[in-house]
Amino acid sequence: RPAGGGGGEMLLSAARDIILRATDEDYPPIVHFPHSVISVARYRQWRIEEGQPIQWLYDLVVSFFSHSQGGGAGCKAFLEGRTLMSYLTRWDYTHFHVLAYLASYWSPGDAVFRWMTQPRHPARILCVIFDSMDGVTTACAMVDKAVAAHPRNRFLPAMMGIILYNTGSVIRWLDARSRGKAAKSFLAAPGSAVARGATVAMLYLYLGRILRGGKMRNKVLVTLCWLEILLEVIEDAWGFDAFSALGGPLQRILAAFRQRASLGGGCGGKATAAGPAPAICAAAEGEAPKKVAGSFCDGTF
Repeated sequence: RPAGGGGGEMLLSAARDIILRATDEDYPPIVHFPHSVISVARYRQWRIEEGQPIQWLYDLVVSFFSHSQGGGAGCKAFLEGRTLMSYLTRWDYTHFHVLAYLASYWSPGDAVFRWMTQPRHPARILCVIFDSMDGVTTACAMVDKAVAAHPRNRFLPAMMGIILYNTGSVIRWLDARSRGKAAKSFLAAPGSAVARGATVAMLYLYLGRILRGGKMRNKVLVTLCWLEILLEVIEDAWGFDAFSALGGPLQRILAAFRQRASLGGGCGGKATAAGPAPAICAAAEGEAPKKVAGSFCDGTF
C-alpha cells in the first residue's frame, strides 16, 4: 500500500462519519462554523450590492435568517409548527452565528471578508465545501423527518428541499419590499434554488430510502454529498450555476410538450368553449420567453 494510502483512507472515513453525524445526530462544529462564516460574508456582500449601510444589530439578526440558518429553521418550523424566531433559542445556532458575524465584520484588516469574497481562495474553498455539506445533510435529514412524520404525503420530501434552499430568499424579498424595492418571491419567479432543492431531496428519497428498501441509504447519502460538494466548488470557482443553465432548456422542452399535447391554455392563448387555444409558446420555439403570468414562459406556472 502506498505511504499516503492510509492517510487518505482515514480522511475519507472521517468525512463519511461527519456526513452521517450531521444528518442523523447533531450539528458538528466543523460543519457549522465554516458554513456560518461564508454565509455571513455572503450576506455582507449582498448588502453592499444593494447599496445598504452597515447596521450592526440589523445585520446580526437578519443575516441569521437570510443567509445562514433560515433554510433549516424554515424546514423545522414547517414540520413542527413553530416560528422562525424561535430557533434563535438554540445555543449553538446563536453562538456560532455571533462568532461568524464577528469574523466577517470585525477581523483584523478585514481579512476574513476578503478571503470569503475572493474566488478560488483556499479559505473560501474550504468554507464552500462545508457549506455544501451542510446543505445536503440538512436536506436529507429533513426528508427523513418528513417521511417519519407524514409518510403518506408523497410531495413533502420535495417541499422540504425547496423550503430549505429558498427560505433565505424570502427574507431577502421581505427586506427589499420593506425598502420599497420591486421584487418577486421564489413562488412568483422560481429560480435554480427550487430545482436544486427538489433534486437533492428526491434523489436521496428514491435512491437512498426507496431503492432496495433503503439498504444503500448511507452510501447514497455520502455519494450525493460528495457530488454536490464537487459541483458547488466548481460553480463557485468559475462563477456559474449549473441548475440555472439547465433551467432554460428544460422550460423549453416542457413548453413544447405542453403546446403539442394541447395541455392547458398555452402561453398567452385565449381559451374558448372548444378548449384551449393552440397558441405557440415562445419558449417552445426557442425564442426569448414572453412575460406571461402563470405560464412556463416566465417560470411561474
